[in-house]
Amino acid sequence: MANTTTQKFVFNNQADGLYPLVTDVMAHITQQQKTDEDTITKLKLVLVEFLTNSLKHSGAEETTIEITTTGNQITIRKTDRGNGLAIRCNGNLLEWPLPGKHHANRVLTVYANADAILKAKLTNNCGLQFFIEETEQTGQLDINTLTEHFGLLIITRASNTFAYEFDIDSCTNSFTASVTSMGVKISMYAKS
Repeated sequence: MANTTTQKFVFNNQADGLYPLVTDVMAHITQQQKTDEDTITKLKLVLVEFLTNSLKHSGAEETTIEITTTGNQITIRKTDRGNGLAIRCNGNLLEWPLPGKHHANRVLTVYANADAILKAKLTNNCGLQFFIEETEQTGQLDINTLTEHFGLLIITRASNTFAYEFDIDSCTNSFTASVTSMGVKISMYAKS
């Protein structure tokens, strides 16, 4: 049976705290898990996007980052008590939690670029699971036309699973991304 470890980190939602927290979290991960360079890159992309999202959108005083390692699975969970997720979809602004209860299995198109479509499958009025639908590349990506949801595409591409859940009882947002490590130990973030 695989050993499970969990560690929590608190982000003060201040720009000057982002880099030190990324360094601390990545050091923790590489100390806990045999991690290859590709996995480190993916985890760092997820972590930076999560923290940038907190800076820009949450409105909360702090964000909790929870790192769980089980076997070769590394999960990053970002929670805060700030603003709920808001997605502009087909000209409509959807804000979580969604009103009503009849949303399960509905699929939204969140973002599209030259080679992929980011979609989300609603699990209920409080949650969704992101996934990517690959397309035939129709042109180059124009950095000047990136929308706010491009970060969600980055997280979805970097992770094996990526989901959002709003807990109505505690008014807590949770973003959870999991990445599977290939296992070759890299110690580039190990603290001396």
